[in-house]
Amino acid sequence: MIKQTWANLSPQKKKWTVIGVAIGGVLLFVWGLSSLGGEVQRKTNAKPTITNVLTDADPRGVGLDSLNAEQRAQSKEINDLKLTLKNLMNGTQAQQATAAGLKEIQGQIGDLTAQLEATQAAQQKAEQDNRDLSKQLQEAQSKAPTPDKAAELERKAAQQQTQAQERQRYDRTLMDPNRNQGNFFANAPAPEKEPEKPGAAPKKEEPPKIMSYGDEAPAEDPDADAKEEDVYLPAGAILSGAIITGIDAPTGNGARKDPFPVLLRVKKEAVLPNRFRADVRECFLIASAFGDLSSERAYMRAETISCVRDDGGIIESGMDAYASGEDGKAGVRGRLVSKQGAILARSLMAGFMQGVSDAFSVRQVPSISIASSGSGT
Repeated sequence: MIKQTWANLSPQKKKWTVIGVAIGGVLLFVWGLSSLGGEVQRKTNAKPTITNVLTDADPRGVGLDSLNAEQRAQSKEINDLKLTLKNLMNGTQAQQATAAGLKEIQGQIGDLTAQLEATQAAQQKAEQDNRDLSKQLQEAQSKAPTPDKAAELERKAAQQQTQAQERQRYDRTLMDPNRNQGNFFANAPAPEKEPEKPGAAPKKEEPPKIMSYGDEAPAEDPDADAKEEDVYLPAGAILSGAIITGIDAPTGNGARKDPFPVLLRVKKEAVLPNRFRADVRECFLIASAFGDLSSERAYMRAETISCVRDDGGIIESGMDAYASGEDGKAGVRGRLVSKQGAILARSLMAGFMQGVSDAFSVRQVPSISIASSGSGT
């Protein structure tokens, strides 16, 4: 059908038909291409829509930001007001406390002022009393005799009384002066004062001296006949002391025959039998000591004890005693100093060195000499 129609067409129509079909094909091809990638290209190259005319930001957003900013500013102002109010309240409380303190101080000042006024009044009264007393004292002193005159009067009265008593004793012994010559001359009255010659210098009066001579025997010193107490240390007395000089006690065979000396100081009172004690503190004790190798102890025997008394006297006497250590046994435990180890070490070293020297020494090898007789077989 289409072929017959195409065959019946004129050449001019065929031309226009081909052109139209070609144009339609081109349009169809363009439309197909546009439908595949034209929309993406259009979105990419599309210009953004202008929504803000007066400002760059969204008016709605600008309004919200401004509201938030105003709210923050108001919150800050409120906080500042709260802080200011709190400071004012604290200042008000401090002012109230200061006012209360000022009132209390004013009250104390008032009390102190009253006390000061009372003290001043008492001081004025005391000054007035002192003035009155000084006036009374001056009046009494003006009326009373001076101390020198009063002392002179008292001395004269005492002298007159003494002379009267001496006169009475002299009168009593005058009847029989040979019976008690001492009282006769002792109770003799003092000679009367000689009249002064005109033009002579006045003599110095010496106070009378009274000397009594009686038959009473002189008082004896009660301690003169007192016997000196002797310090005696019986057997078994215990002395506690400390070694002053150290000692290296020898342990040889001849140590007991020739022991070493040692000095001790007694530190406590001596304990005697039956709970008695003797004061021998700070006395010195000389002992002899020797050592024992098996028991590792130093045995000491006392020889001489010396003391100085309070009056300066010296006591020195022989003494037989022995020393015991803290364990109660005879002898004092010490540290054993033995040199046997050093001797053994030196012996071992000498043997070792001798062996080494023997190893490197040249030993002579015995040789047998065979002398030829000069004849062959």
